[in-house]
Amino acid sequence: MAELLILWGYIGIVNSCIGAGVLKGIGLLTGRKKIVYGLAGTELAGIVAITVYAQTVSIFGKVFMAAHLILLAAAAACAYWCRKELLVIWSRVKKICLSWEGVLYLIFAVMTAYFASRGLQHTDTGIYHAQAIRWYEEYGLVKGLGNLQQHFAYNSAYLAYAAAFSMKWLVGQSLHGTNGFLQAFLCIWALYGLKNFARHKSHLADGCRVGILLYAIVVSERIMSPATDFGTMYLVFFIVTLWTSIACEKEGKVGEKTDLYALLCVAVVCVTTFKLSAGMLVILALYPAVCLIRSKEWKKIGIYLLCGCVVLAPWLVRNVLISGWLIYPFAAIDLFSVDWKIPASYLQNDSDQIKVWGRCLYDVTKINDPVSAWFPVWWGEKDRYEMMLLIANMVAGISAVLSVVWKRIRKEKLCWDRVVVYAAVLGGIAGWFFLAPFIRYGLAFLLIFPLMAFGEWLRPMQMGPVRIASGFLCAAIFFSLSMYWDYYVLFDLVLGKQHLTDPAWVVQQDYDSVEVESFEMEDGLIVYYPAGGQENISYDAFPATAYRMMAERTKLRGSDIRDGFMPK
Repeated sequence: MAELLILWGYIGIVNSCIGAGVLKGIGLLTGRKKIVYGLAGTELAGIVAITVYAQTVSIFGKVFMAAHLILLAAAAACAYWCRKELLVIWSRVKKICLSWEGVLYLIFAVMTAYFASRGLQHTDTGIYHAQAIRWYEEYGLVKGLGNLQQHFAYNSAYLAYAAAFSMKWLVGQSLHGTNGFLQAFLCIWALYGLKNFARHKSHLADGCRVGILLYAIVVSERIMSPATDFGTMYLVFFIVTLWTSIACEKEGKVGEKTDLYALLCVAVVCVTTFKLSAGMLVILALYPAVCLIRSKEWKKIGIYLLCGCVVLAPWLVRNVLISGWLIYPFAAIDLFSVDWKIPASYLQNDSDQIKVWGRCLYDVTKINDPVSAWFPVWWGEKDRYEMMLLIANMVAGISAVLSVVWKRIRKEKLCWDRVVVYAAVLGGIAGWFFLAPFIRYGLAFLLIFPLMAFGEWLRPMQMGPVRIASGFLCAAIFFSLSMYWDYYVLFDLVLGKQHLTDPAWVVQQDYDSVEVESFEMEDGLIVYYPAGGQENISYDAFPATAYRMMAERTKLRGSDIRDGFMPK
């Protein structure tokens, strides 16, 4: 636990130094030298830049001590170059830290560290997250790795960020504290924003901030894991909350806001490489694109597009090297013919399984069933608190329609930056529902939308029939969500009590230890897999696959593991 608090402080410093350097560089290129990004903006830029860096390094070698020392040197150089900007940020942070408000935030960070230092390992972490991080540490990547286990071909860029701060080379244990860092930082940032609630003319961003806190309650039970779902959803919250706070709370010239929106769209590209389920956030790019085109700022358009390409490129390269496909598991984009390519039949089966499992059908032969056939089954599989969450989104939809109608009646001017963020969130919900409607895959969108509707209602407006109707709808949203947070608050309290005696007060609990068996491939390579038909292979046994049958249909491309894998 103490180890994590030190690690989080270190991550925060490195993120802010790298982020400040990146933002200053982009500012100089675009001619915007005096935009104030704040701590949140520099942290987000740092997360994106370090993720891109770790992925790029992994293409050529392992993400281990040398890679981290280079990153540290880059952070030191950025700190010197951006010392004035960082001193402004540090003076604000220092003032807060040395106040009673800072004590509150410290208590919250310690509470988060308690859960992040012990508890339960996420199921997918046992299946492939831990192994993927170890591949980053040991080799970076090898060609055709997805053949050994197809989950590796998902290639979530979040695991690159997690590997950059695993610190095994320093402490002897692969730490998994980046999700805990995101939770602690974003919750403190949300609380800091909510303290000015009464002074906000619009509470759209405040609704998003409450969503961050609610999501933290939901995932605290497994926040110890470097789960890609958690990292993705937290960045979705981060981007949407920043967008709405710029739209509703930040004063400044239109051009300055447009630049901030454009930079957030670069971050959207990054979160899409974390998990494709967040990809609909790309709708946000419509707003700054239109603004920049109207003002004929072609240089800026080129720079921001280049930034997006820089973020996307290493992820696409890794996709091809790991699976032979540009985007896995999408068979429609078939551009490469390489010997390590995962067979199309395996890819299609994997893609179908994701969809039918999300629909609670568990049978790939039902992949083409219409919504009318699978929706009743899917709905029937939901727990009561999950049903209430979905009902809250339906009510929020009605509230949003009423709000639009009321604005049209009163002939109010539409704020297109707000319209776009609503469209992106609704697009995220639609994409989640029709592709793979596991609740956890789209939980950020499912929490943000009703809370945005609630925040939209909490604004100065004369009473009228629409205002009264919206009030009743917001009450319905509140009571629908109350079952959700009530369930997880009780769960967290019980879990916290059960793990009080865990020996994790100084050092973080390690990955799960599991019983394994070994399998010798035709080439003589020993590969491990879980004993007893389990799926949890965790971290220690290496190289490993959660499924023996995947190893059985795979062989080495050469005489050494560094040559990679290919299908038989």
